Amino acid sequence: MKSNVFLFSDDILFNLVFDEQFSSLLDYNLIVNVTFSDIINIDQFKKNDVAIFYSVKQEQVIKIKKLLSKASYLFPAISIGPSEETQILDKNLFISLKTPFYFNELLKIIENINLQRDTIDYCNLKFRKINLDMTGKVIKALNKSVKLTDKEARIIWHLIVAKGKTVSQDYLLNKVWGYNKDIETKTLTTHIYTIRKKITPFKNMLSIESAENGYFIS
Repeated sequence: MKSNVFLFSDDILFNLVFDEQFSSLLDYNLIVNVTFSDIINIDQFKKNDVAIFYSVKQEQVIKIKKLLSKASYLFPAISIGPSEETQILDKNLFISLKTPFYFNELLKIIENINLQRDTIDYCNLKFRKINLDMTGKVIKALNKSVKLTDKEARIIWHLIVAKGKTVSQDYLLNKVWGYNKDIETKTLTTHIYTIRKKITPFKNMLSIESAENGYFIS
């Protein structure tokens, strides 16, 4: 399903460059708006839409922030601009992309936003003789139980659901932590290390193996 990418920008040259970059992408439909008055209300954005804002005028960025603050905006907008402008923005409303930037950086952000949108039912799971209780955040087997943190339980849940297939680090970071550019891969690595220690009592039934850029259950 295509995502509509709404670009709100008062810079004509910037808009032309964006239009050229997006023209070759099959998954996205770029809709360019040259004035910020084209934002009528928050309801004009659908679930799979992406909103990008760029302005050479500081007051326009402040106007956008006020608009998004008035409603329950289900996903962060992307604000492009100099570092001194992006620093003032609420991180819950905006993902900031500092200029200059590579176009692939923007695509990565959009991809991460789309991953974050999927709602997940973290139901209880059974894997071999192991039970993963997502309500109590406990893993049980052979009359033994191990308490997990919320994020540890979610990591194991995604690995079990994958049924032995590799789950990428990017996917786990997005699903467990949500999109946050400040979260580093080493955060996930540390959690995996802790989980491995905790599940030692079940080592004959459950282990987490490393793969290139990801992990899988064996």
